[in-house]
Amino acid sequence: MLSLEGKQLGNYEVVRRIRVGGMGAVYEGKQRTAFDRRVAIKVILGDYATDPEMRRRFAREARTIARLHHPHILPLIEFGETQGVLFLVMPFIDGGTLTSHLRHSLPDLSEVAAIYQQLLDAVEYAHDAGLIHRDIKSSNVLLEQRRSGPPYVYLADFGLVRTARQTEPEQVGKPIPLDQVPGTPHYMAPEQTHGIVTPLTDIYALGVLLYQMLTGELPYNDGDDIKVIQMHLYAPIPSPCEHDASIPPELGEVVRTAMAKRPEERYKNVAELRAAFLAAMHGPIAIVQEDDSPLEELQILPPPPKQRASLPLMQDEPPFPAPVPRRVRNVTPPPAIRDPERLRITEVARNRQRITEEPVRRKRKRSRLPLVATMAVPIVLLTLIIMPRILGIGLFPVGFPVLGASPVATIYVTAKSQVVQNRYVLTASPQVQTVDLATHTIPDRIAQVTLTGGSTVKTTGIVSLTGTQSHGTVLFINGSILPITIPAQFILTTSTGVRIRTTQMVEIPPRTEGQNGQGSAPAQAVNPGISGNIAAHALDATCCSNGVSATNPNPFVGGTDGRKVQAVAQADIDNAKNVLTAKLQPEVAQQLRKVLSSDELMAGQPTYNATVSSDSPVGTQADKVQVSVTLTGSVVVYNRNMVSRVAGQLLTQQAAKTLSSPYVLQGTPVIDMPTVVQQRDDGLIYLSVSVHGLWVYPLSRDQMRQWLQSIKGAASEAALAYIRIQTGVGAVQIDLPNGTDRLPSSVDDINIVLVSVQATP
Repeated sequence: MLSLEGKQLGNYEVVRRIRVGGMGAVYEGKQRTAFDRRVAIKVILGDYATDPEMRRRFAREARTIARLHHPHILPLIEFGETQGVLFLVMPFIDGGTLTSHLRHSLPDLSEVAAIYQQLLDAVEYAHDAGLIHRDIKSSNVLLEQRRSGPPYVYLADFGLVRTARQTEPEQVGKPIPLDQVPGTPHYMAPEQTHGIVTPLTDIYALGVLLYQMLTGELPYNDGDDIKVIQMHLYAPIPSPCEHDASIPPELGEVVRTAMAKRPEERYKNVAELRAAFLAAMHGPIAIVQEDDSPLEELQILPPPPKQRASLPLMQDEPPFPAPVPRRVRNVTPPPAIRDPERLRITEVARNRQRITEEPVRRKRKRSRLPLVATMAVPIVLLTLIIMPRILGIGLFPVGFPVLGASPVATIYVTAKSQVVQNRYVLTASPQVQTVDLATHTIPDRIAQVTLTGGSTVKTTGIVSLTGTQSHGTVLFINGSILPITIPAQFILTTSTGVRIRTTQMVEIPPRTEGQNGQGSAPAQAVNPGISGNIAAHALDATCCSNGVSATNPNPFVGGTDGRKVQAVAQADIDNAKNVLTAKLQPEVAQQLRKVLSSDELMAGQPTYNATVSSDSPVGTQADKVQVSVTLTGSVVVYNRNMVSRVAGQLLTQQAAKTLSSPYVLQGTPVIDMPTVVQQRDDGLIYLSVSVHGLWVYPLSRDQMRQWLQSIKGAASEAALAYIRIQTGVGAVQIDLPNGTDRLPSSVDDINIVLVSVQATP
């Protein structure tokens, strides 16, 4: 097998091999142009590296990963080829795989829930994008360990991915040799052996993975892969509860449904699997009052917290029918409804207690006759009410009111309802302009504000200046009959010992017609310093041969001694920059808030970039320096109302798939404040948002009018039994007039009250 350790693949240095499979291997590498960032490099091995079909699949995997943008799907950094070796580069996740994590320790239920929900989010995103993974297993789940809390999950290896519409006509419905079935046998759905791949195939693998996370073992395990596949086809579905009695039986039911042999018996989608998993972990999420539930156990749920945002959704009709005068009306009852019969019995029991205590009271006071008479009347009346019920006889006609009580009966009806909830991960990107529900994508933008400030500061730097050489002109006089050439760098010495040298050659003509020849040359002092500033004619002397003399008709000037002076230091500019930045940053932050619209939120804290300039560079002699700073603040912002609207629409779609058609949304879904899961430098962010809503079975006015015709004059037990079996009824309670055990014979004396139920997550 080809060894790549120590080799270069494009911009990457291969360090070591992490794992190897039948067709490829994964190496750890270093990205040289990113300060040796650790990366994972996937390559094709052996003969597969030259197989055109395998190379096509490898390129397809790269394209697939590149189009997926989800915080729990391992992203693609680069796809390339070097010397015939195709490679994929992805981030290096140092927490290892879920396989190694389970070998080290068995997670508790809270960690199972955290890991599993992150994985469900990733698979649901892929399914919504029309992709089927086909190879979900513990070794393709990478974990990034955190200092506190559960690991962060990445789903990897999309090499066997298929689109939901993609088919392979030569295989679909036809048996495949068991040793040639694509996928991993231990996680393989039964229908894969016939070449059938649907999203339900991934649901099956998620069921296997849940069993493995709960028990630390695989549901079907054998050294022979063909036997493992046969177990998936024919063996009973094992329950994790049989392996560990501490596992809730509800979780065992989730595994059983997800791993159903027949695809149609599994959860229809990831949303259903998630809902069942959450219900098993935290109790049922649907509030449904069954027919035989006593009304005193009905829970009137509190309203949702005020801090949560409500999502207004347009509805074609209200969740409840319009009120009907007297008989049918919508009300919100007190926090608890107690059985009226129980109230009457309790009152009778209290009066009996008073009767037994009365002889004692008479001993303490001589005259209590008025009190006894006052108490005797209600006791007698209550006895007349309760004794017929005990003896089975009636003392009053049906509907006869006692002591002027109202003859109207009230029936409290609660419609069946279900709470639908979910947590969605939305991708917000500045590269998109419109909402895409299929990929859970919304637009965002990068808000920027730039401000400039300046200040003048004293310099603190010290530089040493070297001395400068004086300069002037030397006049040469030639009294000989021959021309004389004075070369450059010719040194002359003054009477005071200062040495002067010419800086260029000069030709001095001879004496002619009684006139000496003359020539001038520029010169400077040999040594720097003010000593070189000689006076005029300080150089009068014979210079180089008989008949030639030199003089300086003018003084030499410009000579200075070396010294230390004040100059611009880097610290002067840095300190001014820090002060100006600290002053400008609150102003930039304030201006950033002003450029946001009322429905926009920042995805995080702004980032700031400062550029600095000065009127004098570092090292320049100066007592003061002018420093200017330009500060730019940037922050990614997203539309809060858009997030709420998208989350509500996704929940409505989920409800349409999971609930029967008659259920309608009551009110609007409740949206929690979004949280930023991850943010990238290019402005792309991932938002996590939880949403829940209450769907209620609509009870119509005509339906309830029919009830009234059927139950008028009926015994309360018969009326209860009749209403409880009606479609859409969750719970019912009948409050009869005092002294009766039947409903009034007139529908005008019967009120039906719809009890509203509020959703809670």
